[in-house]
Amino acid sequence: MATVITLKIKDQEGNVQKQNHEVEEIDVLQFKQLMKTVKEIMARVNENDDLKVLFGSLTNGQGLDDEETGAAADQDVITKAIASFDMLAVELPDQAFKLLSILSGVTPDVMEKQKLKDVMDIYDAVLEENDMEDLVKRAKKSLALTQTKFKFKDFMEKVKTTTEKPKTKAAAK
Repeated sequence: MATVITLKIKDQEGNVQKQNHEVEEIDVLQFKQLMKTVKEIMARVNENDDLKVLFGSLTNGQGLDDEETGAAADQDVITKAIASFDMLAVELPDQAFKLLSILSGVTPDVMEKQKLKDVMDIYDAVLEENDMEDLVKRAKKSLALTQTKFKFKDFMEKVKTTTEKPKTKAAAK
């Protein structure tokens, strides 16, 4: 069942209209657009060495709740964040809003005109409708099944080629 959010849309005369929008579980087209945008983001991150180190340290948990090296690691994270500020402040928020637009079905121009609290409601609705952990588990299960099937197919091809008797010239006559 879809989650209904209320968008406030201002027309050219400045009149505000409220419009209900349903956020539903993502479909295949949204998934394709999502993957394309994530790929673009990762390409941008990989172009910037400071940002690459920053994301690497954050995903590895460095500088987070580590009492022994926490201060030095935190300082390193802050330094890398400052060095890549333009990317973090300008490009990644645009990409984040693009991702949210794809997942919610709310157009970017409408989303940009919403109050921040309302955008957070859109974000919450996307998370409520899409159990991301479950989707990832389901994708992993399907990929594992696919790998198993291909391994079995390869195995059967090997069995077939090793059990076939080679044709000789004498047998061909």
